Amino acid sequence: MPKFVNREQELRALERACGPGMAVVSGRRRVGKTALLDAFAGSRRAIFLPGTRAPVAEAMRRLEERVRTVAPPQPGDLLDLGHLESWDAALGYLLARAAEEPLLLVLDEFPYLCETDPSLPSTLQARWDHRGDSQLSIILAGSHVGLMEELVASDAPLFGRPDMHLRLQPFSWRHAPLLVGGEDPEVWLEAFVTVGGMPRYLALWDPRHDAAANLAAMLDGAGAPLGDEGTVVLQELTPGSAAARVLELVALGAGSFTAIRDRAGLAPATTSEALSALERLGLLDRLTPVGEDPRRTKRVRYQVRDPFLRLWLGVVLPHRDAFELGRGGAVLRRAADRIAASQASALRGVVADWLADRTGVACGEWWGGPGEDDVDVMAVEGPHVLHAVSCHWAAGVEGRVWADRIRQALERRPEEVDVVARSGSGVLTPAALYADGGSG
Repeated sequence: MPKFVNREQELRALERACGPGMAVVSGRRRVGKTALLDAFAGSRRAIFLPGTRAPVAEAMRRLEERVRTVAPPQPGDLLDLGHLESWDAALGYLLARAAEEPLLLVLDEFPYLCETDPSLPSTLQARWDHRGDSQLSIILAGSHVGLMEELVASDAPLFGRPDMHLRLQPFSWRHAPLLVGGEDPEVWLEAFVTVGGMPRYLALWDPRHDAAANLAAMLDGAGAPLGDEGTVVLQELTPGSAAARVLELVALGAGSFTAIRDRAGLAPATTSEALSALERLGLLDRLTPVGEDPRRTKRVRYQVRDPFLRLWLGVVLPHRDAFELGRGGAVLRRAADRIAASQASALRGVVADWLADRTGVACGEWWGGPGEDDVDVMAVEGPHVLHAVSCHWAAGVEGRVWADRIRQALERRPEEVDVVARSGSGVLTPAALYADGGSG
């Protein structure tokens, strides 16, 4: 498990919500939920029940073991005389045991528990609504983002009960150094633009080697640490469903609605539903040029949000046999252009984030007009272009040439122009970005 770093804001948010209270924590697998919850539980009197699809009786047995360890039975109480037979009995007992001393209950992968007992949310609601002065805090956690959202929807039993819904996000590029290590900002940024911000992915990155060698180590051969990662991530999607097919096609390069619809062979309504579902799950981004109304513009691009998942779907999935046989290195070499395109896309996101911190105005990618190949990111305020940037995940870039091309391409002359690259003359390097944007 990666070392626990960062997440100070999330820990403070949990502190506020669970004092005492109820919190919901959701986020994709590998984003670090369990590590966060372990760190929060710390020295507290806490009961941590890992998610299981086992029958209710087995879940009660495991819960009871943990309760007896953390809060030993008192003479004459339920566990002194018997056992926990149901969720209603368990919750009632824990509320009573927290009457005089705070107690934390963490139910990890809560949707699994609900599968075996669909009445659990209603049972929890009823007990929570009549908790009185009990100092019990409850955290409901889960990796299935869609189901966790349904848990607190307006028509759900627990609607309005949690004091907070913490949607745990991957690390930003600023935090990559915390897990990648080393002293070279170029290495930190290469790791981030290649695999994104999932803590586990960054922790596996070897700063002594380049992206190609790291990807091979992560993906190639039987037992590769991330060889099956895509299947883990995609567990929220039904295999063969429209959403699964659409996600795969976007990773393979279908970026527009029309291209996705035609290549998937789906009706327009089905395509729209699949795209919307993937956006809600945080697997897909709908991108529009900065400064345009996202509801009205016809210039829309779709992109798999996570850089690692983009590469797994676009490079590994079509060649699973080769990777399982240890021949993935050759596949990665042939896919060099696709990998570079994914890195360039991630770099644009980094630069947009860096620019937003500097300007405090709307920042994002730009395309679709004169100079489309010259300008990648802009900061705009109304009709004014405050800052325009050309981004290149390449070495030896001539910054002055690209800066001149930006100025010639844009009808609205930007107040500032920059060129971001790995190295070159007149460019902002990764070291400059980290020095300006910080790494903590």
